[in-house]
Amino acid sequence: MTTGDGETGGRGLSPEDLHGVDPVAAVMLADACRAIAAYPELVVVGALFTAAERVPGGWQVVCPGDPLPQGAREMLADHLEDSGEEPLAAAGRRLRLHPADEVAADGRRFRVVRIEQLVRTGPDGPEPPRPTDFDPRPGDHRLPRCRPFDLLHDGQTIPDLATAELLCQLLDATARTGTEPSEAFLTPAQLTPAFTVAERSEGRWRPVGRLHETPQQARESLATYFRHVVPAIERPGEADLAEYTEAASLMADPARRNGIAVAGRRFRIVRLERLTLMGPDGPEPPRPTDADPR
Repeated sequence: MTTGDGETGGRGLSPEDLHGVDPVAAVMLADACRAIAAYPELVVVGALFTAAERVPGGWQVVCPGDPLPQGAREMLADHLEDSGEEPLAAAGRRLRLHPADEVAADGRRFRVVRIEQLVRTGPDGPEPPRPTDFDPRPGDHRLPRCRPFDLLHDGQTIPDLATAELLCQLLDATARTGTEPSEAFLTPAQLTPAFTVAERSEGRWRPVGRLHETPQQARESLATYFRHVVPAIERPGEADLAEYTEAASLMADPARRNGIAVAGRRFRIVRLERLTLMGPDGPEPPRPTDADPR
């Protein structure tokens, strides 16, 4: 039933590449470079939008992402109205009536931010979670269920090798589709990755669930699908139902597997890279070409 797919291999880094790098950052950089070798192709899977506040040293993301700029504006309005500070709440009410990508109130500044979402893929399919990704074990309640939102540092720093490579691949991909970013926003700032479930179908891997903050949350969603959705909605035969029940238990196993085959179907936990482009005045807002029903 289970598969061993999704194990990252590939080359590492030379000692010169890691000279002067923080030890934790060095491990993550080596992990990223192995992933680039094992999953060399990059697929741009669509933009996501969030809101961020200008803070010392960068921009602090203040809400989850949304597929549409207007969704991010509405979440920003919620954030402002829930602040408990009347000047910010008033700005939130104005934002609902007059949609905008920049909001200033009470000496504070907020912006709707565009995030690129990308998936690495290789000969065996899309990239699974990396060993260095934040991935609490099942039932480990000592760790927070949700991570804090990202801080987008001011864009004067030189990106590491993996981030620079990601930017080059992104620019190549967008050039092929005519969706290149403005030259005003070309400094990459990586956000924490997201994770989803994909199924192999008709020769392609297709996402079949929503985005999650950790690989374990994606595994739990797949286990829930096997345990509750399949019996109630798909109503398989007795033999297949037994396989789905076993698969649900395996996805909840502390081994934290990233791939499974069950009843003739194949699933994988997939890693999505997320990148924001920074300019001299901060992160990139929505583009005029982005779908944006208001």
